[in-house]
Amino acid sequence: VATAGFHETQSKKDAQDIIEKYGKCVIKYDGLAAGKGVYVCHSAAESLVALDALGKAFGDNCPLIIEELLSGDEVSIIGVTDGKSFLSFSPSQDHKQLLDGDLGPNTGGMGAYTPVPGLSDKLLRDIDERIIAPTMRGLAAEQFNYRGFIYFGIMVTQKGPFLLEYNVRLGDPEAEVLLPALKSPLAEILDAALAGRLASYTAEFHHGFFADVVLVSGGYPKGYNTGCVISGLDAVEDVIVFHSGTEKDGEKILSAGGRVLNVIGQGTTLDDALAKIYREAEKI
Repeated sequence: VATAGFHETQSKKDAQDIIEKYGKCVIKYDGLAAGKGVYVCHSAAESLVALDALGKAFGDNCPLIIEELLSGDEVSIIGVTDGKSFLSFSPSQDHKQLLDGDLGPNTGGMGAYTPVPGLSDKLLRDIDERIIAPTMRGLAAEQFNYRGFIYFGIMVTQKGPFLLEYNVRLGDPEAEVLLPALKSPLAEILDAALAGRLASYTAEFHHGFFADVVLVSGGYPKGYNTGCVISGLDAVEDVIVFHSGTEKDGEKILSAGGRVLNVIGQGTTLDDALAKIYREAEKI
């Protein structure tokens, strides 16, 4: 499977030596971190700052993976497998950094859209040949007998597509656009996966673009307020609102997390979908 070169270490000194050698790199805490254990660093100085931040969060000699920094555009290929075949949903792209223009810290996800403009048939074939097909062969060779969701997080570089991560779930916030875009019943697809019939199943998707903008609490992803009253939901129209970090207090709906609401819109173009979302989100 095509992926970035990497080093594993639990020594802060070794990590510093690797950073000094490679300069720009991606530093990951090797454990569960709610989507906040990854730093994409464009210089040795930035990498050392990230190393200190991970040390403060998880301990000075916490397990780390230091990877070659791959530059390009990310794309998520998410679908279902029956252990032999893989049925892909529409390709999607999520926005992990807090601010517009790919600025700010990584988050659990600030939004997503599907399909991905400019994703050619040749590139999709390359992704299949370099990443998906060898993964399926590996599942068979290791006798996993796995049936369910697979998430391929991919970076498309000048040298072709490389795998960034696997997940065995739907992505968040990708699921919030993929499921509305899916025309075929999800239950049929899951039944076909359980029965080993995915190779003969053809999924249908709605036309146009689906986008998701995540509404977050002030201060997210660090310290943020909860317990804020949410109003205006009754006035929203022609979009879907998924609740993420909310709770009910009698008749009131309160914020109860960092990522609070997902607002999803459909449009003929991506700009149409986004314009609809931002118009309706202003009411909340």
